[in-house]
Amino acid sequence: MINVGIVEDHQNELDGLLHDLEQESDISVVATATSAALARVNIVPAKPDIVIMDLVLPDSTGAALIVELRLMLPETSFLVLSAYEDYERIYGAILAGAVGYLGKAYVGGHLAQAIREVHAGGSPMSSPIARKVLQAFQLAVKPAMQIGALSEREQEIVHILATGRSYQDIASTLFISIETVRTHIRNIYRKLQINSRAELNTVDLFTPKKP
Repeated sequence: MINVGIVEDHQNELDGLLHDLEQESDISVVATATSAALARVNIVPAKPDIVIMDLVLPDSTGAALIVELRLMLPETSFLVLSAYEDYERIYGAILAGAVGYLGKAYVGGHLAQAIREVHAGGSPMSSPIARKVLQAFQLAVKPAMQIGALSEREQEIVHILATGRSYQDIASTLFISIETVRTHIRNIYRKLQINSRAELNTVDLFTPKKP
């Protein structure tokens, strides 16, 4: 039997999940909560194998609650079930320790199977979520693979840009004109095949810092 806890702040949605899972002979919902406070009271003592976690709660975020509950429930796996599918929430949930992420719009009748997959050691994700995770990984890794194409000065500019400083600040720091800075930036974008400063910032995560 797979023991499951559910944290969902909308009672009607919680009732729907309970109804769906009641039909499964190998899954038992042992505790529910509609807030972080109730999760501490209801979920923690039940020690479920898996917690289905909403990300928007009245008194916390789902990601913050996952971090907290993992300290008290080290053997429990956390599966996110959320209406939100933006990069920030997906990334935050994964960093917090979620092992799977399902969009509410796409879960349909697949929740029970996702629970079984988590219990077997898998990491289920609905297709749109998986696509975004892959895109984020590709966005980060592609510049890293091509960083060697940058000159020493261009790499220096990448590192300075990552600190949030302006083009004028860079020009003053390196004793070059702002037009020269802009030329370097255009060359960096071309070599790394990127189009924005947001993409450029990912490069700094994958390249060594200068001493």
